[in-house]
Amino acid sequence: MADTATESRREMLMNRLKESGAEDFCNQELIELLLLYSVRKGDTDTAAFRLFNYFGSMSEVLEAPVMELSHIEGISRNSAVLLSMVPQIARRVQVDHDVKKKIKGMDEIKDFVPKCFIGKTVEHFLLVCLDKNEKMIRFDFVSKGTVNSSTVDLRKIVHILLDSNAVYAVVAHNHPRGCAYPSRDDLKTTQVIVNALNTIDVKLLDHIIVSSRECFSIAQAPSDISSCMKPD
Repeated sequence: MADTATESRREMLMNRLKESGAEDFCNQELIELLLLYSVRKGDTDTAAFRLFNYFGSMSEVLEAPVMELSHIEGISRNSAVLLSMVPQIARRVQVDHDVKKKIKGMDEIKDFVPKCFIGKTVEHFLLVCLDKNEKMIRFDFVSKGTVNSSTVDLRKIVHILLDSNAVYAVVAHNHPRGCAYPSRDDLKTTQVIVNALNTIDVKLLDHIIVSSRECFSIAQAPSDISSCMKPD
């Protein structure tokens, strides 16, 4: 009886999707729909409920680490990987759209940078290279760390900037589980990068810190913070 009810629900969800698309599905049902593609048989309704009950929202479910998702009853590793891929794919789509628009100027850069960190559950460090007109030439993730720290490879940053003939640069990193306010290490890292770039005549325009809910611009912060943007 239970198997019949489960199969009936799966069929109902798929028929709704075919007839009217995903627009009218609630968030929990959308997660359940995804699970249909990794769970061939079984109760995906209960599994989706457990995910929302534990994480609290769709964004928290999709941005959770694979290991944490796998701990939820009814969620296999395959299901966890599938769920975690959604924000990563969304990030690439958004970034691809922005790159095609040929981003130029700090306003567009500041809008672009947070999209690069969608789905990033550990700390990453991003370098954006700009020409003399502040048009983006290239962007690269230059390091990947833990949730709380990231090792910045200055040689790699300098090499990329020289290779792209950049005149300006913007760096950014994320605080996956914290606020966007800079730590002392963040300010120290900014100063080190500014000094390194000064030796190759490249100016650092900003260091942007991204959290799940906000962004912080060190260049636009009060002088006790933004002073690290000036070379020694």
